Amino acid sequence: MAGIFTDENHSCEIDFTRAKWATDQLHDIFHAAKLSLLSDVDFVAETDDELLLIEYKNANLRGAVNPEAFKPMADKKLNSVARKYYDSQHFLQAIQRGKGKKKHYVYILECVKGDSVLRNSVRVNLAGRLPFKLQKDVAGMEKMIDSLEVLSVAEWNERYGRFPLRLLGDV
Repeated sequence: MAGIFTDENHSCEIDFTRAKWATDQLHDIFHAAKLSLLSDVDFVAETDDELLLIEYKNANLRGAVNPEAFKPMADKKLNSVARKYYDSQHFLQAIQRGKGKKKHYVYILECVKGDSVLRNSVRVNLAGRLPFKLQKDVAGMEKMIDSLEVLSVAEWNERYGRFPLRLLGDV
């Protein structure tokens, strides 16, 4: 059911009350099934024509220990963010969420030196790890992903204003 969700650090709140369906429970579902091997996106929202898979990372939180240590372009980090999409999308497909709808992956990224140039570099490198080429090369394959965006919080609110994201506390 759609609602208002908070990230695991309680640093932001996102309002999906206008979504057809939304969840922040993939982690709990995977954990309850003892599937620690699976990774999950933070939020999923379904509208009449699209499925949004959203990963949120904010290394600019007040009190964050060594925010400069977060390296969004590191292979390990990019692979982790890509894997969250794959594992989440496979589960959503199995429960028939987003069937016949466009699938959009949105990575909301806030970090030290996290400007539009860095976010674009992350997007380009992350796109190479997602199934864009595979679905283009394999005839008759159902699309696994339609788009990827790497956005700041402000860009998210501009682009997806119907689902406002609000920072909480001393962020």
